[in-house]
Amino acid sequence: MSGPAPPGEPAPTTTATKDKAAEATAQPSIDKLGKTLQRGAKISAIVLVVTQTISLIQTLAVARLLSPAEVGAFTAGSILTNFLVTFTEGGLRAALIQREKDLEDAADTVFWVTLVNGILMSGLAFAVSPLIGAFFGGDVAGAVCAATAAVLTIHALTNVPDGLMQRRFNFKRRMIVNPSTALTFAGTAIALSALGFGVWGLVIALYASQVVTLVLTWWLAGWWPGRGRFSFALWREMARFAFPLIASEFAQKGREFMEAGLTGRFLGQGPLGMYRYGRRIAALPGTAIIQIASYVLFPAFSRIAKDAGRLRRGFLRAMTALWVTALPAGALLVAIGEPLVVVALGEEWRGAGLVLMGMAGYGPGMALGSIGKESIKGTGRSRLLNWITATSLVVTAIALFALLPTLGLLGVGMAASAEALAAGSLAIGIGMRVAGVRVGDALRVLLPVLLAGVAALVATFVLENGFFHSDTRPIVIGIGLLLVDVLVFAGIYLGLLRILSPSVSRELYAGVRSVIKRPKKTSGADAATPEPAPETVVVGADTAAAEVPVDPMTGRPTEAIPSRQAALDDAPTVLIPSGAGRETAPEWAVAMTERLYAAPFPPPMPPPGAPGPPSPPTGHPHPWHGPNGHGPNGHGPHGHGSHGSRGPHGHSGPGPANAHPPAYGRHAAAPHRPPGAGRSDGEGRHASRSEPLRVLRGPRRDDD
Repeated sequence: MSGPAPPGEPAPTTTATKDKAAEATAQPSIDKLGKTLQRGAKISAIVLVVTQTISLIQTLAVARLLSPAEVGAFTAGSILTNFLVTFTEGGLRAALIQREKDLEDAADTVFWVTLVNGILMSGLAFAVSPLIGAFFGGDVAGAVCAATAAVLTIHALTNVPDGLMQRRFNFKRRMIVNPSTALTFAGTAIALSALGFGVWGLVIALYASQVVTLVLTWWLAGWWPGRGRFSFALWREMARFAFPLIASEFAQKGREFMEAGLTGRFLGQGPLGMYRYGRRIAALPGTAIIQIASYVLFPAFSRIAKDAGRLRRGFLRAMTALWVTALPAGALLVAIGEPLVVVALGEEWRGAGLVLMGMAGYGPGMALGSIGKESIKGTGRSRLLNWITATSLVVTAIALFALLPTLGLLGVGMAASAEALAAGSLAIGIGMRVAGVRVGDALRVLLPVLLAGVAALVATFVLENGFFHSDTRPIVIGIGLLLVDVLVFAGIYLGLLRILSPSVSRELYAGVRSVIKRPKKTSGADAATPEPAPETVVVGADTAAAEVPVDPMTGRPTEAIPSRQAALDDAPTVLIPSGAGRETAPEWAVAMTERLYAAPFPPPMPPPGAPGPPSPPTGHPHPWHGPNGHGPNGHGPHGHGSHGSRGPHGHSGPGPANAHPPAYGRHAAAPHRPPGAGRSDGEGRHASRSEPLRVLRGPRRDDD
């Protein structure tokens, strides 16, 4: 047990709650960021499979217990709540995740602003509920709208603790909260629907799941308001960052509001229920992409935004991982979407299968859009999202009014695909420019996956619609035939991908192995033997000062980047203290770098035409001359000086007539750089080179 603190020192904190609260707003470490992101992606993928499985079971069960009209009434009544949730958050949670300083004050500011927004939005939803009922032509929709209004206030209370956990890469939100929320909604909805509660069973299930989310989020985050202070200045600062995010979310929710509203208005509440479940099944791959990308990529891009190399490589890796899974999922929906819904939900839900087929492009479009948007937000350039928002609204309006009257539910699904693909293509293009990714590098990832997916789609579509006809078979046989369709699609897709792009195929297999492979536990001698640390050599300084290489301009540890000479694994490594990173180089490069970075700069030279300084006595050469009074770039014992013609003994004279440019090669000395404001450290050396050179010898390692 520790005693009292010495005089003059603060007393040690003994309250576990305070420690946990302080940790909630602490700066996240970016050490071993690559391993952290791999672990986060793995956790997110595993938990997502669990939650989506629960959601799918709930959808199948409720579809057997409720009619499409009852599900449509709940969709119509909750449509306004889903739309207004954007304004309760106000984009401030993303601003809190991206923020680097004043976190305690920022957290308190976001909490009170979003709470007030939630209360206001709940009142607005309750006030306009009669209009919702009149728009959809039924009192049930209006009553559901009024009953679900308070959900907005509950959701507002989760913004800050959820954002702080996401910022800290705290994956408890994914491991505990999400499965608990899905299980609560599914269990309550199925039980109450079986008891005959109808649409009100879904309303009660919604409240139950939101309360569980609220309790678990606050418990796991360990944060409480009051540690900081509300600040109008911080609110305005974060609001400038958040405004484009609000616009982007407004476009997404507005598009969903427009799709559901027009479907319910012109096709009826029965088709609206089919639209809800068809869209829900079709959005499973897209929802998975959004959840993994937003929870892992956004904070990761925010931490490495200033490191161009890591940002570019992270962008390409994320694009490969999401595109290689989202595109085949969308293609498979086209091939077996309608028979899948009929076999799973029943013949009365066939219209949902049309929505499912039409939304085949939703998942791939969301994959592209998520990567682009998260990179844009992570680099702090959120204003670029306005272009994506405008594109989304325009394409949605045009596609809906063009396709809904003629194609019905299929047209609604196709409109959703058109919007996702258009906005996603624009987002990935802007994200590539922000991350510095070349078009050729992106196409080498996108095109092989696209070709393999289209070929597998055609083959599976012909097999299902020409031979199997799974929707006309008994349930057991239909499920078996659909499984055969999936296996055929997977075999063709993976085989062609292996041929068209072996590198992408290997990365896909590596990702699958990393998910299913359990980490190897080390014990005994292996655990006791640490990995040998690289030898650190310091030029011109004590060795103790070079244990942690630090960029002298920023004060941060210099990041390692992959070497361009990967074959020279055994070559020594030069760590230049300029923030440029670590490059493998042979011995001659090490020696040249030591010479250039360790040598002080010569004093400034006089202007052209001015007489040169007198030669010093023999044995004391002037910095401008060589050992015998010759210039530093002279050639031979009587070579030319760097700023004059040949003198009687090779000394540099005042005239520029026969002046030679500075020589390079083994006779070249340190390059001339006259000191200036902010450029000299008092000893004649450049400011960025004032630190001693650190030469890090050891095998090259990629820390990403």
